[in-house]
Amino acid sequence: MIFNLSWKNFKGQFLNYFVYFVSMTFAVIVYYCFSAITYNRALVKRVGQEIHISGAMNFGGILLIIMVLGFMLAANHFFLLKRRREIDLYHLFGMRKSQISLLFFMETLIIGAASLVVGIIFGVIFSKLFSMILAKAMFLKVESLFSISFPSMMQTALIFVFMLLIVSFRSTWTIYRYRVTSLTKNVEERMIESKKLSKLSFFWAVLGIVLILTGYLLSYYVMPFAVSLNKALGSFTGILLAPLLIMLICMVGTYLFFKYTIYLIVYLIEKNRSSYYRNLHMLALGNTKFHIKKSGRTLSTITIFIAVALGMIGGSASLYTLGMNSVKVTAPTDFIVSEDTVNKLKKKIEAEPNTVIDSSVTLKFKLTGSRFHFKIGQEQKESSLSPINLIALSNYREYQRINPYLKDIQITHEQEAVTLDSLQNILSGFVRYDSVFDLQGGQKLIVKETKPDYLGQDLMRYMMPTLVVSDALYQRIDTGLTYNLTAFNVQTSDEEALTNFLAESIKPNWTSPIYYRYQWIDNQVSGYIKKASQVKEEDLSTIGTDEEEFWQLNYTNHFSDLRYERRVMGLFIYVAMFLGILALIITGSILMLQQFAEAEKEKAKYDLLRKIGVSQKQMTWLVYQQNSIIFFPPMVIGVLHATFAIYVFSKFVSSSGYWLAYLSCGLLILIYLAYYFLTSAIYTRIIRGRDQR
Repeated sequence: MIFNLSWKNFKGQFLNYFVYFVSMTFAVIVYYCFSAITYNRALVKRVGQEIHISGAMNFGGILLIIMVLGFMLAANHFFLLKRRREIDLYHLFGMRKSQISLLFFMETLIIGAASLVVGIIFGVIFSKLFSMILAKAMFLKVESLFSISFPSMMQTALIFVFMLLIVSFRSTWTIYRYRVTSLTKNVEERMIESKKLSKLSFFWAVLGIVLILTGYLLSYYVMPFAVSLNKALGSFTGILLAPLLIMLICMVGTYLFFKYTIYLIVYLIEKNRSSYYRNLHMLALGNTKFHIKKSGRTLSTITIFIAVALGMIGGSASLYTLGMNSVKVTAPTDFIVSEDTVNKLKKKIEAEPNTVIDSSVTLKFKLTGSRFHFKIGQEQKESSLSPINLIALSNYREYQRINPYLKDIQITHEQEAVTLDSLQNILSGFVRYDSVFDLQGGQKLIVKETKPDYLGQDLMRYMMPTLVVSDALYQRIDTGLTYNLTAFNVQTSDEEALTNFLAESIKPNWTSPIYYRYQWIDNQVSGYIKKASQVKEEDLSTIGTDEEEFWQLNYTNHFSDLRYERRVMGLFIYVAMFLGILALIITGSILMLQQFAEAEKEKAKYDLLRKIGVSQKQMTWLVYQQNSIIFFPPMVIGVLHATFAIYVFSKFVSSSGYWLAYLSCGLLILIYLAYYFLTSAIYTRIIRGRDQR
């Protein structure tokens, strides 16, 4: 009997369960495909050992489980509220709580099993498509991507059955913990409050909007805010702490906004008596106040969830662009090689068939001691006493002919110089050098400007600042050390085969150590920089030394770096995009289910309106107005949160891909508008009584 009753209830609640079914099925498909990819040997082997594809997929699976479990618990809560009168009838018919709980368990099991089976079937069908998308994102060429993973089926089934059990136990606990009458008690009776707004509620309402605006203001001035935190904390942790504090402020402000601020706005609108009694405005405002009071926590949670989802989508797209740009910074030509590796590497390349070396340029650097000042953000000047790299302007321009990313530089006076800073590629303007560099030997450099560093991997230059100087000044400097790097391009029929061949014989390694020690004495730089340590071993063991030691990376390979970045960033954007889209679907589904539950409870109210002469057109307007309060504020504030979050990210990391992040905000608006119109149409259908069993 219980099974038959459960089946009848399921058919009667088909509309609500269909939304739940579709969302759950999509989640099962995504989880199965994530899991199946980790068992796809052809794909994992093609990616290689340097990319841990299973770790990324498992981490994405964990986040998916958390999101889906939250959705299932929320949906189950709405189902219980919607069917409170039905539960009361079961109680009057003499059914025990155990039987009622078993009834809900059977319904949960039916819809869960159906979504699980259908999800796995579609997951198997679409697993090749998911794998192709991943392979495309990671620029992989794999012949066969289709596979049926039985371990993934078992893993997906166990995970979702476990979540279904959690939801079932939660509904059982709810039914057993409260009296049945408490479930059937009208929420309206619990929500009745005085029409007067208390002073405490007014304070929280104002504080909510103040916190959100404060978060936005701090986002706009995030760099000065981060520097202020650095000063207060006495360290550079403020750079990381600033975005976290802004996020916390916005989260608290969001909760207060939906809990109190919107209620205050409606309360103030009610004061306008000229429009309050016009048409159905009085009823619309009353419904709005009621739904805001009841759904404040849900709306605030969904808004934060939306902002996080948009951040995942937009941030992943921006990081992908940033990763591709980093290859231009570290490996602007096919190879950049140190002196002790260049001959060996060239012999290996020339031995390969259909491979020719062209466009070779030797970069000649001088390491010399220098004293200079710099600022981090708006912080006070910091002083540094260390070697710097110098390169002649003519050598720089020679390299510019084969390196298209180098910026044009003009030097008009002998003492002028241009600083090349790799941080300008990411944290634009965050690190600023002073205009004067004091060199060992009494020379002074006047910094004309600072430009992004596209000379190549700065680890090959001992991680020192690099300055472009005039040829005359470069020839005159005779202190320090000189070293060369060779940059060249290669014409070959198969870049990947060449890279794999070289990887077996020539490994990236640390070579050519240097040792230096500098002091500022009598307003001059004094000290040394050598290829051998000047400190005796016995002195080092007894008194220590302030001599510094640095090593040089031996070579970089453009294709190797590009392949790595494509695979890492492609994997990241793949996981983030699917999780972000799933999050948007889940949040929209939660709001839709919530409104369906409200429609069932408000049938009697709309029947009364119909009897007193309110037209169907007016009631439809009332439905759309009521749903707009539920869908639009989370959408608008979520987009605003995401927009300012992207702005904060752009101040720390420069990238040309932020338009993709804003495009994701447009995607959210389209999804939520679709949910809004669909929910309003079905809501109208429900209150008309066309879906009655």
